[in-house]
Amino acid sequence: MIEKRSSYLIITFSLVAVFMLAIAAGCTSNGSTNTASTQAPVATPTAAATAIAASPANNPTVQETTAVPLNTSSPASSGQKQTLRISGSTTVLPIVQAAADQFMAAHPDADIQVSGGGSGVGIQAIGAGTVDIGMTSREVTAAEMAKYPDFVITPVAQDGIAIIVNPTNTIPSITFDQIRQIYLGNITKWSEITGADVPGTNDQIVVVGRDSASGTRVYFEQTILPVNATPIASMQELNSNGAVLQNVAQTPDAVGYISIGFVSPDIKALPIMETNGTTVTPSVDNVKTRTYPISRNLYVITNGQPTGLAGDFIKYILSPDGQKIVADQGYVTLT
Repeated sequence: MIEKRSSYLIITFSLVAVFMLAIAAGCTSNGSTNTASTQAPVATPTAAATAIAASPANNPTVQETTAVPLNTSSPASSGQKQTLRISGSTTVLPIVQAAADQFMAAHPDADIQVSGGGSGVGIQAIGAGTVDIGMTSREVTAAEMAKYPDFVITPVAQDGIAIIVNPTNTIPSITFDQIRQIYLGNITKWSEITGADVPGTNDQIVVVGRDSASGTRVYFEQTILPVNATPIASMQELNSNGAVLQNVAQTPDAVGYISIGFVSPDIKALPIMETNGTTVTPSVDNVKTRTYPISRNLYVITNGQPTGLAGDFIKYILSPDGQKIVADQGYVTLT
């Protein structure tokens, strides 16, 4: 009887133990499931997967761009699209724009953006680092060099400044002093100059010049006017050679000045009479020999020695092909 009771107790205890273990196992299972559901890590895509997802082929809204720092050292033939920003003188602009067009045709990876604004704009822009190359038709001043000591200035062409009038004006030539007196406001009528006549007008000289940002204006005034003198207050200040050309072509009484690269049949470019009575025309040959008295160099400017795309492009302008462009645009080559 005692053995049977003991057996029942053992069986009962075993069943209780099994039951308790089952309950414990169930609780443990439920806790693990809840913990896993709240702490499961979020999968992070690999760098390769991210690159594939972001590529233009897989996502049409993503634009493929290549950042190009200023004064990049990568050559133009790197196979990567590179942008070269150039601004400044409207006199130098036709040379640089034509050279840029030909350079880009031979180097599809180069994007050369050229804009005008005047020599002062170009000098300020390259000084501030907002462009890669500045263009100027005047010398950089000592104050500008002190402010931007890293400037490297490269001549790319030569030029002359032509004094122009409307084709209806009968004036055959003009002296330095007559130009000076017109722009100072001391000569105000064409009848005051021997041989000058503009039929059907009131004879009043319309004086046309450039704005304060123009390198052509700076050089013209330094060459023609007395030191620290200012032109007549009524002078029309235009922002480009082309604007001066158009104004004089449309205004019978006007006089202006432009780069010889802009001279066209729409206006008359006046020979300058020297003190000995000889005249010198504003021609390429006379600028090349410096016998024409209003001659100058044209420049591009970089911050430091030009390298990479900027260096390649400047070398191209200085090459025989580039200098041919200078000649084709009506300017004077360096050699």
